[in-house]
Amino acid sequence: MDLQLQLDSVDWLLIAAALIGLYSILLLPLKNSEIWRSRGISVGSVLGIPLAMFFRTTRGLDLLDRLARPKSFWRLVASAGIPLVVLSMTYFLLLVLAMTYYMIQEPPLPSSLNAPRNILLIPGLNEYIPFVWGWIALFVTMLVHEFAHGILSRVEGVRVKSMGIVAVLFAPIAAFVEPDEEELFGSKDKPAKVNKGARIRILSAGVISNFIVAAVAMALFFGPVIGSISPVDRLIVVDVQDGSAAEKAGFESGMVLLDVNGAEARNLEQFYSGLGSSTASMRMLYEDREQILPLFGPPARGIMVASIFKGSPAEAAGLPARCLITRIDGKEIVNLVGFRKQMNTTRPGQIIAITAGEGNTYQVNLTAKEAASEDSGGFIGIGISGNAVLSGGAFFQEAPARQFLQVLKAIPGGGMQGFTYMLSLPFAGIPGFTQKGFPGFSGWLTSVFEPSGWAEPLGSKFFWIANLLLWIGWINLYAGLFNCLPAVPLDGGHIFRDLVQSGFERIVRPQEAERYTKTTVAILTWLVLTSLLIELIAPFTHWLTI
Repeated sequence: MDLQLQLDSVDWLLIAAALIGLYSILLLPLKNSEIWRSRGISVGSVLGIPLAMFFRTTRGLDLLDRLARPKSFWRLVASAGIPLVVLSMTYFLLLVLAMTYYMIQEPPLPSSLNAPRNILLIPGLNEYIPFVWGWIALFVTMLVHEFAHGILSRVEGVRVKSMGIVAVLFAPIAAFVEPDEEELFGSKDKPAKVNKGARIRILSAGVISNFIVAAVAMALFFGPVIGSISPVDRLIVVDVQDGSAAEKAGFESGMVLLDVNGAEARNLEQFYSGLGSSTASMRMLYEDREQILPLFGPPARGIMVASIFKGSPAEAAGLPARCLITRIDGKEIVNLVGFRKQMNTTRPGQIIAITAGEGNTYQVNLTAKEAASEDSGGFIGIGISGNAVLSGGAFFQEAPARQFLQVLKAIPGGGMQGFTYMLSLPFAGIPGFTQKGFPGFSGWLTSVFEPSGWAEPLGSKFFWIANLLLWIGWINLYAGLFNCLPAVPLDGGHIFRDLVQSGFERIVRPQEAERYTKTTVAILTWLVLTSLLIELIAPFTHWLTI
């Protein structure tokens, strides 16, 4: 499996390299073309290789002047947001360095989480970001960010030369507003038109605007939107045994059960009663697609074993993980309540007979629980997933939709831990429910939730609002934090440079302050870029001993 993941990643790298090479060749005729430059189209290069196309226009500059008229208001907003930018710069830098440290200490195995295609937050390329909602959110993020730079430039009297978009492989990846760099940063022959305070406000404006949009979108998402979503009782397939009839019929983990033999089954009791011993026809939902699948064999009900503890009585007895406990000493185990009740009658040293769903019986010699009272029952050594029904090799459980909503609702109140978790939400998902990421309320998730209250008349379209707010909020937040990193040419790099130079100028001469600032900025830029590079290549070095 690890080798396959590495090969898949290498394949993606080769394909990407081939596409970039072909694309660069196509751009060569435009690189130094004055005709296309006069039309507002130019080509940008990295290490001499043409990669990006810049489309510029002067249309819309009058709009920036009109939006910039309440100058005192914009200066106040920008000045108030600068401390937040500095805090975000510190937080995200520490987060990046911490991730790099852990990757050096213990390089992770290659997986979809650290695949090169998923490191870039480009919808369509990144498999965790939905294409439609991702591009809408990215467009809003770029528009807000660049317009904010343009508005503050005009507020501070810096000329804006043009606006436009940047495209790579003919896909727009960024928008830009192009202030006059000589007026903003100065040159050897001419000082900057603005002082450091005004320049910091201009450079911070994009990040601040992203944070404002993210705060509004997330407040709406975690407030009235999540508050108007109610769980729907459904059963889901949580596991399929290898080589079983269910696997051959096409059942997969994550499928949602819609009905059995034409009748709804909202809980395990209904499902178990409706199966009988003959073939059942099940209507399943998986990845936005409904299908009818047959399921053979009599069902069994009990509790599902998720894991076996190392060195436990269960491991010694050979009890497998991913099995269903249906009987203990011949007594039927229907649910967790019955299991706990039966186990409370046992004692350490007792041998019990555990019957699994496939009919095999295992003799388990119980031990004592750690830190247990004298009258407590014996210890098996298993991790329990919960009540389940096993049929044809497929395990069915009730979807934990209520627990899912509780986890989502708890994120805003989780402090910095909740904030960091929110950043990883599209990749980490909700543990025990959407381990392969959380794309929003789409696909099979919409079958275990429904809008309620004021949102009920909107029907399924309500989930469009939820997804739009989630992705606009998340991408604005992530883009803002990334731009805060103290590495030139990011906004955070320029802001950090001015802040550091202002500090040095208070203790040394201006010439020395400038030299110290250049050294400090260069070190931080190197540190950030090296950290990002390590995070990219670390999964391919996990076999090395550090």
